[in-house]
Amino acid sequence: MHEGLRLSVRELNKLDDPIVVAAFWGWSDGTGTAMAAARYLRNEWGAMELASVDPDTFYDLTVARPVIRRRNGEATVRWPGTRFHVAHPTGSKHDVVFLVGREPSLRWQQYAELVADFMQEIGSHRFLALGTRPALVPHTRPAPLALSDAHDEFKTMFGMESEVSRYEGPTGIQSVVIAHLKSLGMETGRLSALVPNYVAGAPNPHAIISIIEVLDRGLGTNTDLEPVRSEIAAFEEQVVDSSEDPPSMRDNVVRLEEQYDAQSPPSDEPQVSDLPSTDEMLQGIEELLRQHRGGGDSPAEPQQQA
Repeated sequence: MHEGLRLSVRELNKLDDPIVVAAFWGWSDGTGTAMAAARYLRNEWGAMELASVDPDTFYDLTVARPVIRRRNGEATVRWPGTRFHVAHPTGSKHDVVFLVGREPSLRWQQYAELVADFMQEIGSHRFLALGTRPALVPHTRPAPLALSDAHDEFKTMFGMESEVSRYEGPTGIQSVVIAHLKSLGMETGRLSALVPNYVAGAPNPHAIISIIEVLDRGLGTNTDLEPVRSEIAAFEEQVVDSSEDPPSMRDNVVRLEEQYDAQSPPSDEPQVSDLPSTDEMLQGIEELLRQHRGGGDSPAEPQQQA
């Protein structure tokens, strides 16, 4: 067992053909949308925590600071990090292990080795990374999805073609982990939701729904999405109202909607920008995340808890 892993159970048991589904808040998910989708599924599917990653080993705690929480007046410290939870969703022939949390800030090669060691312990050889990509899409329409660099098993599972990435440049932990797992012969893939490049720092309910619907289709599950759908109207309204120039924003959104509807689905390759960063969070979506928060792996503030 890797020394950076802390078990939440007495021992790790072999699971039923498990798939590891990972979402890292940071480079590959600047809005926290993929992370929100994974946490929502974790809650809806009744997942149980298996293990957590040692924050002292993999995080710079002056950057990713712990936060104080109070319960019944008593203060507790919640540490940044990533955690593993296992779910046995109804309808799926696979157990699903969620790896969710903040992108580590230290020792990425050791972190990748930890993930590989964990997967070998539970008998898993499939790793699917969830993420988001800023693109020229409207915030009022279903979020397009892209499957990339995926093993044939994932292409068959989701009924999607896989893009071959030609990107060169700085990258995130998602790519480092995938590269290490592939070197060990494991099956990997990325599932990314295209989110509006003008909405920064807020989980997108359209994209959460798109991600979960594809996972449901591939796994044979049927997840209740009404709590997420109920947030769409408030999300769409506040994106416009919180902009510096609401009338101009509405005009720009209308143009994007026309382009989106004409393509249906979009045929042009999305224009991916640098990941956005901002303190602005949408109240309705944050309330949804608070309802489904658990296990201490989600940001209490955009830049704090992971």
